[in-house]
Amino acid sequence: MKPRHRALLPTLVTISVFILRAEPGIPQDVTEAWPQAAGPRGNWTVTTNTPPPLNWSVENGTNIRWRKPLPETGQSGIAVWGNRLFLTTMKPLAAGTKIRKGSDIVLHCIDADTGKTLWTTDIAGEPSAKSIYAYGFSSSSSPTPITDGKHVWCWNASGSMGCWTVDGKPVWSRRWTPTLGRPFNKQYEPIKIGDTVLNVEPLEPEHPRRREDAWNFLRGFDAKTGKLRWTGQRGLTHYNTPVLGRLPNGGHAVLAGRGAHHGTPESPAGLTLTRVDGSDAGKAIWNWDSQPNGMAQVTQCWDQKYSYWLDETRTDLVVLNTADGTEAKRISWMTDVSHTQYDSQDKTFNTQHHVNFGDTEPPMRVFPAWHANLSVYPHVFFQCFYFEGQRRGKPTHIGPKHCIARINVETETVEYLQLPFPVPKVENQIEKNGETYYPGMTINSRGIDVGEDKRSGRSGWWWCFNGNTIAINDHLFFTFMSGRVQVLDGKAERFDENALVALNDLGTFGETWSVNTPSYSNGRLYHRTMKELICIEKK
Repeated sequence: MKPRHRALLPTLVTISVFILRAEPGIPQDVTEAWPQAAGPRGNWTVTTNTPPPLNWSVENGTNIRWRKPLPETGQSGIAVWGNRLFLTTMKPLAAGTKIRKGSDIVLHCIDADTGKTLWTTDIAGEPSAKSIYAYGFSSSSSPTPITDGKHVWCWNASGSMGCWTVDGKPVWSRRWTPTLGRPFNKQYEPIKIGDTVLNVEPLEPEHPRRREDAWNFLRGFDAKTGKLRWTGQRGLTHYNTPVLGRLPNGGHAVLAGRGAHHGTPESPAGLTLTRVDGSDAGKAIWNWDSQPNGMAQVTQCWDQKYSYWLDETRTDLVVLNTADGTEAKRISWMTDVSHTQYDSQDKTFNTQHHVNFGDTEPPMRVFPAWHANLSVYPHVFFQCFYFEGQRRGKPTHIGPKHCIARINVETETVEYLQLPFPVPKVENQIEKNGETYYPGMTINSRGIDVGEDKRSGRSGWWWCFNGNTIAINDHLFFTFMSGRVQVLDGKAERFDENALVALNDLGTFGETWSVNTPSYSNGRLYHRTMKELICIEKK
């Protein structure tokens, strides 16, 4: 959910809760709809008897059912129900426009079999809450719509939300003023639980708990009318992605975090598990405060046994007991780890054990990438940002290079796998301060460059909000901003080259841009880039 931050607010979505294989105590259920950003379970995982295609290429036309040009860039995920898809884009930018910012979006309803547009509607945002069109940290269009097959709920992160029938008839709408004065970055994705939809927003100016530097709160609204039902007790940082789940004793809760860059006021840094249904909806089940303060900029993963604090300022994963929020253990991701490296010259892999990343010079720092993380009990997975060079005048080594990490929270085994991720030379690429930028990535389907921030033209391995990771059966899908999608076997006995399944593309490297999350339904994957919507199906 991205970001997914801006004053954005992706919200949370509907839920048929069934959990991937071994998560403790949760019954199995199967649905082929993908009604929200985080899928039918609300935790970015799904189990199905109809596996998705694992290998595809848009560039070569392999396993592609159809491709549909999109009129403008956008960052929402794709809600799927039956033969209908719902997604948003920014309102098309006029050719010749110098300022590539805006606050208005468009909701699209698409035929899932053909890619034909069935209807669209414009959703205006607050003019004071403009986002960059192609921004590597989200936009007004970042929240993913929600559908239950009869209605569709949609959010504009610039301050509006509403409900329509699946045929496009308006039901209700509501506006608010999002947090202003901070970067427009991906926060969390919408959720619907029962007949309540959730939003993240500041309190009203007259509210007794409102602060001058406004905190954001989790708020529940009646899905049928848009009326406020409850407000959470603790603030949450709009840079993180809260996750919905089922409690051990029944009912549902959302795990959300506090603490982030750019002086977010919500404090102290830490986690809150909030009940979101029943008579206790809106009440905190527990609060956990990080010592020292940290950054809650990831997807806040949890299961019925454990909740996880993944923080770029730390050297370990903090594992909490979901029942009461007490600390269960800490697992170092720096010392005594396994590291599988890829030699691009002879195309071989080598695994070293009992590695200490702090032994490098300068010492390596592991930086879990924002929103590119996932938990599938008993494992926690995350992408590692990678940077080597001068940063703020000092030698900096962030890594390991091009790696995905897997931590087994029961055995405390930590494994890093370097992907054979080619970063080819592109004719117009720009090298600056040890970084590479690809200006052609941010050109939309109409030939207009809608990227106003050069950081939007990166490969996806450094300082951006890639799309959220999803798991289908045992396979994990990591999407990178450059349009590459790595598929991994999350249950591989060893997290080495044997876990590599496929490296797929959404288009030509250097000309493709995606900070989006794929959706699964009935054996198909639906994905998107700045330029187009894509239906992936095995031929």
